[in-house]
Amino acid sequence: MIKDGFLVVDKPPGVTSHDIVAVVRAVTGLQKVGHTGTLDPFATGVLPLALGSATRLIQYLDEREKVYDATIRLGALTDTGDPTGQVVQEAPVPTLTRARVLEVLATFKGPRMQVPPRYSAVKGNGRALYDYARKGEVVEVQARPIEIFGIDLLEVGDVTLRVRIRCSRGTYARVIAEEVGEALGTVAHLDALRRDASGSFTLAQAISMARIADIVAGDPAWDRVLKPSRDGAARTPWRPRAEVLAGISAWVLPSREALRHLPAVTLTPLDARKLQQTGAVPPLPGGLDSACLLLDGDMIIGVAPPGARSVTPLAIEDDAARRGGNDRRGRGGHDRRGPDRRGRGGNVRGERSVEGQGGGGDVS
Repeated sequence: MIKDGFLVVDKPPGVTSHDIVAVVRAVTGLQKVGHTGTLDPFATGVLPLALGSATRLIQYLDEREKVYDATIRLGALTDTGDPTGQVVQEAPVPTLTRARVLEVLATFKGPRMQVPPRYSAVKGNGRALYDYARKGEVVEVQARPIEIFGIDLLEVGDVTLRVRIRCSRGTYARVIAEEVGEALGTVAHLDALRRDASGSFTLAQAISMARIADIVAGDPAWDRVLKPSRDGAARTPWRPRAEVLAGISAWVLPSREALRHLPAVTLTPLDARKLQQTGAVPPLPGGLDSACLLLDGDMIIGVAPPGARSVTPLAIEDDAARRGGNDRRGRGGHDRRGPDRRGRGGNVRGERSVEGQGGGGDVS
C-alpha cells in the first residue's frame, strides 16, 4: 500500500511528462500524483513524481541544481530550438578542435542572464510564450538570471557536441545550445537531452517504464501494457492492484528522505494531535532560518515556514484504501481505461511545471 512519497521515473522519449503522471495514477490508484518539473517529449531521464500527500511537499524540495547530458547539433537552427522543430537557418560548421570548444564552454560557467525560448511556458502579458509562437505572434520577454555551475565536454563530433550541464532551476538547454553554436561561429539546436539528476533525485533511484510494465503485467513492453488502447483492442491484463503496489512501493522514496535537507522537530503526542486537529504550531527551537519538518514519530505531519504559528496539516490520503479496492474498475481493481485520456495527465495543484510545445520544459 502506497500512502505518500516520491517515485523517480526514467522517462522514455516520445511521451510527455503528463503521460507519465497519468500512467502512475492508473497503476497506483492514487488520485494525487504530480511531477516536479517537466521534460520535453523528446527528452529522457529523471522525472520525480510526488505521490499522495507528498504533492504538498513539492515546494520544499531542494532542486536548485539540475544535471543534463545534452547533445548539440551545429549548422542548423530550428524554430523550437530542438529536433522537433523546422529548420529555419543553416550555416557552415567550422573545424572543431577540443581546445577551441573548451575555450568557448568555459565562458558559459557562472551567473548569466538568459532569455526564455519562444516555445516555453514562461508568461508574457499573461499568456504562455508558446501560445504566441504557435500563432506567429512576437512578444518581448525579459532575460532572467540563471547560473551554470559547470559545463563539461564529453564528446566532439564533426557537427555535434555532447556536454554535461550542471545548472540552476529555470535554465533552458535549448538556449544554451543556440548560444554555444553562435559562440563557435555557426548556428545550432539541441538535438538530444537526458536529465541525470534533479536536486537529490538521480537516475540511480529511477524506475524505467519497462520495469513498471513488468511489475504490472509481467511484460516489459510498456507501450503495450501501459498505454490505453486507441483501437478498442484488449490491453495486456494487469495483475491485482495489491501485487502491483507491493512491487512499486520498493521504488518509492519516503518523503522524509527527499526532504532530508530540512531541519526536523519531533512533536510531543499532545502537540502532534493539536497540529493535526487545528493546525497550531507549538513553540519551535530558536535559530531556524528555513522551513522545518514537523514529525509525529517518523511521519511528517506538517511543514512550518520560519515564524509560522499555524500550518495546514498533511493528511495522509490513501486513495486506493479509501475506495476499498472494489470500485467497479475491473480486474484487480484497475481502471480498464488505463491512463487518463483527457490530455492533462491528472496533475495536481502545487506541482511544478515549465511546459511549452508538447513539453517545453527541457531544463527547468
